[in-house]
Amino acid sequence: MTKPLARLFVLLLGAGLLAGCANIPDRTLPKVVVDNTEEQPRQIGKPAPGLDPFNLVQEFIKNAGTPDAARTYLTDEAKANWKSAAAPPTIIQDEFKTVPQSVPEGHGSADEQIVVLTATSIGSLFSDRSFVPQVQNLEYRVVVRRQDGQWRIAEPPGTLLIREADFTKSYRRVNLEFFDPEQRVLVPDPRYVEIEPRQGLFGRVVGLLLGGPSESLKGAVRNQLEGLELSTNVLPEADGSILVNLAKVDKPVEDRQRIAAQLVYSLREVTTSPLRLRSQGLPLVANHDEEWTVGDVGTYDALTTLKPDLLGLAVVNGRLLSLRDGKPLDGPTGNGTYDVASAAQSLDGSQLAVVQRVGGTMKLRVGKTEGDLPEVSLPPAVTLTRPTWLFAGATETGPNEVWTVQDGSLVVRVARTPDGKWEDFPVDASEFTRNGGTITQLRLSRDGARVAAVVNGEIRVASVVRTNDAVTLRASRTLQSGVVKDVIGIDWLDRVTVIAATDMATRPVVSLPVDGYSYTAYNKTNLTLPVTAVTAAPSRSTIVTDGSGMWATQEAGKVWQYHQFNLGPGSLPFYPG
Repeated sequence: MTKPLARLFVLLLGAGLLAGCANIPDRTLPKVVVDNTEEQPRQIGKPAPGLDPFNLVQEFIKNAGTPDAARTYLTDEAKANWKSAAAPPTIIQDEFKTVPQSVPEGHGSADEQIVVLTATSIGSLFSDRSFVPQVQNLEYRVVVRRQDGQWRIAEPPGTLLIREADFTKSYRRVNLEFFDPEQRVLVPDPRYVEIEPRQGLFGRVVGLLLGGPSESLKGAVRNQLEGLELSTNVLPEADGSILVNLAKVDKPVEDRQRIAAQLVYSLREVTTSPLRLRSQGLPLVANHDEEWTVGDVGTYDALTTLKPDLLGLAVVNGRLLSLRDGKPLDGPTGNGTYDVASAAQSLDGSQLAVVQRVGGTMKLRVGKTEGDLPEVSLPPAVTLTRPTWLFAGATETGPNEVWTVQDGSLVVRVARTPDGKWEDFPVDASEFTRNGGTITQLRLSRDGARVAAVVNGEIRVASVVRTNDAVTLRASRTLQSGVVKDVIGIDWLDRVTVIAATDMATRPVVSLPVDGYSYTAYNKTNLTLPVTAVTAAPSRSTIVTDGSGMWATQEAGKVWQYHQFNLGPGSLPFYPG
């Protein structure tokens, strides 16, 4: 284990160094912890007397997670001018250096020194408090002067720098909730909110929600709070409920109920208390004067939740087998009529999309599960990635959209026409393919708002923006660039987490949040490398295939167990989606 990993493990678990820690995250994701009324605000300390300039700058950085404490390390003039404290921070690795800068002879003074601060950033928060990964070396020239006999910082860095360890203690990850364009399902949007001052935490979450989706989701989701404002501050009331009093809401009751859903599901990340939702002091929804909880707004995941009886399928020697009993499916997909290279089952289980080998080319077939699958008319293709389905809406007759990537560069969206046929439409994936990008895997998120792809061996995530009949992938980002690489398979573990299988001996299976802040390596103790396939889904075991067969686990840290229907090496398991 590296020293940074060991330090993070000690910080998180309060234990000594442990052996066999393959499942330790490379970076600690700020946890969602609901409010605790007994928790006391962090105490603000002051610089220890007699600090030399180099230790002064180090302590200043270590206190940056609490700007009020960091401000005590500045001169009086610098305190008045320090605007970085209110700016979104840049997160740096825990290890950084402060070294003296050589001053030409005859320059400088005994009461002023220059300290060169060098650090490595992992990323920054935008003004909307979304994380954007950016690994780069940083260098700042920090001027330190004597004030009342003590060294104080006169010219701090122009950016608020915060160590990873301090970031996890000072910020909390919150999944804001927005709607898909058709307002059928909720889509999470991870943000990082300052914990202190505690009395303003709920208001900060609501403020971000009013501000709309992050840059990574703009155009891909809808916000029923767009254009709305608060009439009063968001604060706890005497009975323990949280009052959210909006200004005038000129919307029909259905949209007001969606507003309630966004507020309830977003604020549940930071409180277990019910909400009292008002518009200009009156109930937000006229017939709902009571407090709001999750039970009052209903669920918005029915269309994207796997049915309990859908336990997954696998491609084995060109045939489809069920993971329920290990037996071939009825029909041409299971009896060998089609030489199946890969396949995908729709979220409701009613449809299959199959990539069929025909000589040196690949063909796409789509149709009802266990029935004949008509061929989709596509240009000749040497490769087609494993298909991926969009969920079906409540008023639709069934799943009507499936995606694949042709020859590594052309993302194809195949949609069902009113007469029941399947027609292909292009997707603008230029953010993935420009500069020689080759796509070898692509998975739609189960809410349809994002895609995860393997581009040149690394994981890229982008939002799906639909404008009339055009579909564009935008705001793409690489997750853990240079760290998680040689990726051969991906899937969606949950709404905000991607899981990947790699050719890396050190990290054969990893999971990553959609913003790329961290990664968690899975236990590799009893795997026979290389891992050749991976599949995952909420409320399902993660399944991988290695040199000895299929393995399953419920958690990253647990030892893999043989799948009850081990279909051998080379099998390609998959869940619906």
